[in-house]
Amino acid sequence: MPLKTKRHCGDCIACCDGRLVLDIFGKRLIGRPCHYVSNKGCTIYKHRPKNPCKTFNCGWLRDEHFKYPAFLKPNNSGFLLMDWKKTDTGIPFIIAISGKDGYSNEAFLWLIDHCNKENLNIEFILQTPYKSKHYIGSKEFRDYYKKKNGKINI
Repeated sequence: MPLKTKRHCGDCIACCDGRLVLDIFGKRLIGRPCHYVSNKGCTIYKHRPKNPCKTFNCGWLRDEHFKYPAFLKPNNSGFLLMDWKKTDTGIPFIIAISGKDGYSNEAFLWLIDHCNKENLNIEFILQTPYKSKHYIGSKEFRDYYKKKNGKINI
């Protein structure tokens, strides 16, 4: 019988650092870190709310088949992966959100290569040096965002 291994957050706090819109005990946080997180992790871990804290899992954490290598863990790569999303027209894609401290070039290039090899669509939300979004993937995916946004970064 194969050994089942599960990934763990460990010292990663990427989902708490302001990349996601959070609602913690009724306090909505947009673009700001959770007020209960420190560089050592969650200060209320045992009493954290169910949603989003206990229920949210990034794409790297949910990756049961280990298609994402260990260096893509958000605190190592700089990218918080959100897979799988769909446009309102049903086009599937992955989201990779960089942190304010930047991201690993190795991770960025690996994600582009992986998506090209697997014919996957990806939206990069880069927060440094300024906030920008980039869409890589099928013509249909790029055209969708070009029409939606009036322009497209690729």
